[in-house]
Amino acid sequence: MFIEALIILIDFGFTTALSYLLPRSQGYHYWVPFIYLIVGYIVGIALMWLVLTCFALPFNKEKKYKKPNKWANFWLTEAITFIDNHARAKIIYKSKLEMPKENYLLVCNHRSKFDPMLLTKLYGHKGLSFISKPTNFNIPLGGHFMKASCYLSIDRYDKLKSLEVMKEASELIANDLVSIGVFPEGTRSEDEKLHEFHEGVFSIAKKTNCPIVVVTFDGTENIHKNFPKRRTKIYYDMIEVLYPNDYENMIVKEISDHVYQKMYESLGK
Repeated sequence: MFIEALIILIDFGFTTALSYLLPRSQGYHYWVPFIYLIVGYIVGIALMWLVLTCFALPFNKEKKYKKPNKWANFWLTEAITFIDNHARAKIIYKSKLEMPKENYLLVCNHRSKFDPMLLTKLYGHKGLSFISKPTNFNIPLGGHFMKASCYLSIDRYDKLKSLEVMKEASELIANDLVSIGVFPEGTRSEDEKLHEFHEGVFSIAKKTNCPIVVVTFDGTENIHKNFPKRRTKIYYDMIEVLYPNDYENMIVKEISDHVYQKMYESLGK
């Protein structure tokens, strides 16, 4: 909400300044200040874009960061929160368990581009980075912040590079730097069904003995359909937190099957 507060502050400052500086003619109408407010809000967004640009450009998208930059994570989370709020997405909690105190592997179903954005809004400031597809790092400004926040780019069609990314993710968790979010389906579901998992992502937990936080979203696929006419209700379910002693006797395939079944039951399909 920091960016939103700054924009509102700029907006009111702009409106107040115009109200005092511009002369009031006989044709002055009561709705003029509202026009100033709208223009001021646009000016605020433009100024914040310049601020984000100044903070983002020093971060190299081609560099491999060994630890997350706190400023990059702060601005990325704030910018995504601003977008989420304006997308009119209302999260309704079906259940919410206590999050682990240590870093964890978070797994979620995938229906929309808003899935990682909403999770960033919820947990980004607490140190949650994602394994993401390469094209997401081309997002203006966002790509710079993502790289510096230790987001990892994965080519799911290259097995050797995928294994290397899993190793990097494991090291980030093991070194107590960030938690890692993944979408085991590998890509967005176009039919709203839960698709087969890429079980390899669960090797991150096996290598690090970290908790596995299992969550689902239902309704994120409707955000782009409803915007801007109406608010979208998003049902968020934190199904289970698996600690190392819960899965120590399970192989990666068994963990994957267990999590899949839990998600399937939560989504009701």
